[in-house]
Amino acid sequence: MNWAEWIIVIINLVLITFIFLQVRHIYRPTLSIKIMSREKGVKEGPEVLEVGELYSVISNISTNPASSIKIRYEFSRTGKRLLQIRKSLNYLNPNEATREPLDIGKIIKTYPELFQEHNKGKEYKIIPKETLNIELKLHVSFRFAILPYRVRDSYKIEWGSLASYPTFEDHPMLSCWNMRDGQYIYKFT
Repeated sequence: MNWAEWIIVIINLVLITFIFLQVRHIYRPTLSIKIMSREKGVKEGPEVLEVGELYSVISNISTNPASSIKIRYEFSRTGKRLLQIRKSLNYLNPNEATREPLDIGKIIKTYPELFQEHNKGKEYKIIPKETLNIELKLHVSFRFAILPYRVRDSYKIEWGSLASYPTFEDHPMLSCWNMRDGQYIYKFT
């Protein structure tokens, strides 16, 4: 083969790769992550500050199904990892979403020294001894063709103590901000 033929082969390979990447992008699923309070539905948009019982929502906002979805929650406090929870989902069809409460009970079981049991009449609640500032990193990954895709987001969760929020009925008092690198993140719906 001479140089001209090699150049044509290389140009054809580049064009085929470019076309493959464009076609693959069209058929790639698009997943969305958000943390929302219990009162909101999966179609609603989150505010910068969500208060109350918190749920994670993973939505397939594309017209393409996503399969082999891996979900990882990383809870940390003052740079130290508290807990990591891994879950998986076989598939998520177009315009479907999951809604799952944040598993804060595992933090209570893993670090009982941070919490204290309180009661009022017959009602018992486990409340942090002091307000906990927790960072949550949420990672969602799936495979499309041979390449993995990742979506991630980070949140600051303040889990209020009885000293910070003295009304017993308000507990558990969880406030969640969508934050990244010290900046509040606003999500568009």
